[in-house]
Amino acid sequence: MNRYLLWLSLITLSTVAQHAQGALRCGSSLVSEGDWPLEVEERCGTPDYVAEYPTATVPGLGVVQTEEHWYYNRGPQRFVQRLVFRNGKLTGVESLGYGFHTSDNARCSSRALRQASNEYELVARCGEPVSKNIEWRFPRQHRHANRWQSAQPVLVQEWLYDLSRNQFRQVVTLRNGKVSNVESRSSSH
Repeated sequence: MNRYLLWLSLITLSTVAQHAQGALRCGSSLVSEGDWPLEVEERCGTPDYVAEYPTATVPGLGVVQTEEHWYYNRGPQRFVQRLVFRNGKLTGVESLGYGFHTSDNARCSSRALRQASNEYELVARCGEPVSKNIEWRFPRQHRHANRWQSAQPVLVQEWLYDLSRNQFRQVVTLRNGKVSNVESRSSSH
């Protein structure tokens, strides 16, 4: 009988944990995968930053699928939350690093670029880049346990910042909205 109760408890906890992964608590409300953007905004308020990307285009029709990243920054004592919407439905919630205070007169530097961890933090600390290169890439497929893993496309962006106080431009590479590399580039390159 004890084993039965233990197994039942483990199955229940597993089910609750699976549902909690794609959920976010906003005050007394909960948003979860499948919610509409309007429902999320009603429960959590206006996001601090929204980035929208095309995921599929059809010649003659234009963009037919989109992905949006919504960021909520609740300050340095809590984690920044990133919500991912695909085609108008919430598909994922992710906790990023600790939040931060924003400033209207923030000064961008190569150090500030290197300290940023995601697209929202880059824009909050340094503003929009002077140029962007955005593309979806499919990672190489790997055989795993005698099966092919399905490859999810990765949003790869290169943002160019031209810091006037510096002779080098800065290229920030982001993968799925997270900073993966920052490199200096000569202005005459």
